[in-house]
Amino acid sequence: MLLIANLITCICAFIGFIYGIVKFFKPKKAVYAQMITLSVGCMAFGRLYQVVRLLTEGDITDSFQLGILGVIGSLLFLFSANFGVMDSLADDGSKRFIKYRIIPFAAPVVLAAVYLIFAFLLKIKGGAFIIGAVITLFAAQASYFNLKHLIFPDVDYGVIKCLKTYNLIALIYSLTCVLEIVFINSENGIAVLIIGLIMSGLLIAIVPSVERGMKKWTI
Repeated sequence: MLLIANLITCICAFIGFIYGIVKFFKPKKAVYAQMITLSVGCMAFGRLYQVVRLLTEGDITDSFQLGILGVIGSLLFLFSANFGVMDSLADDGSKRFIKYRIIPFAAPVVLAAVYLIFAFLLKIKGGAFIIGAVITLFAAQASYFNLKHLIFPDVDYGVIKCLKTYNLIALIYSLTCVLEIVFINSENGIAVLIIGLIMSGLLIAIVPSVERGMKKWTI
């Protein structure tokens, strides 16, 4: 089940990555969209490593391995795109937007709670717990800005409204990253496959959702 889940996720991630390269890696294309594409690419190459390791060694749950860096890199690009590129277009730092800075903390709190509850119920400890906690930390950072931009009012530019679908997809994607590492460590193959299928769909949808949002913004 773990091999099948990783193989499907790998294929779908490469489809999304190649689509993003074709659409956005051209002169004068948005850096924001390029960063989202690189996020999908990180997952694609991380999954490729895990597929190869599963085929050659039969296990990816025994210790930290390079495939984990693919997940972390993917979440880091999602965070950097919103924090470093998009957030300053919407939030000018004034007091009128203070509630839109506080409410989004619900996303990282929920992700942390989900991880801790499942880790406790499934008795995940030691190195496996630490790896899951690191992934949850990066997912929490990304999820904060995804939720913020979901609820943030449109101001002068209009791009925040156009990218709401993308931010919803990315928010769910962060949750699947947390749930996946939990169920991998619990060796629940059926749950891993289900989460893998959901993640695969999100990886295919995430770049086109950015493309549609950018088109709406420029019309």
